[in-house]
Amino acid sequence: MAREVGLLNYTEIMTPEPLHAPKPIVAFLLVIDSLLIVIFAVFGIASHSGSLEVASIARVAIPFLLPYLLLAMTIKPTKLIHNVFPIGVVLWISTVVVGPILRAAIFNDTSALPFILVSAGVLALFLLGRRGISTLVARRNQNA
Repeated sequence: MAREVGLLNYTEIMTPEPLHAPKPIVAFLLVIDSLLIVIFAVFGIASHSGSLEVASIARVAIPFLLPYLLLAMTIKPTKLIHNVFPIGVVLWISTVVVGPILRAAIFNDTSALPFILVSAGVLALFLLGRRGISTLVARRNQNA
């Protein structure tokens, strides 16, 4: 029996069964994910009264964009672009772990524990949330 969470069916979101997505949809969703990572960077900079110049945003976003997009494009995205668990969780954790490392390697920026924790929370909400929503939409369209 499926567990209902508000209006959402828990098994529809968390099922590991992949839904096929055409390449244009995959490309669109990767652009959405990229925009969500950039929005994460903008929110972070703005919350510390930083400069919202393109260079400042890129300095925060690029270390998180690189691992996310490289991994997302290598995991059979036409089959797994909607998948929350396990692939979405693996992508999220990898992005949260590798992002601060790249920040240090590329820009010589440090990442304090609070930054990493906030990054993990915001990126979980954005990236896993997007996958949950796209799973529901894809399943509804599939059943229609």
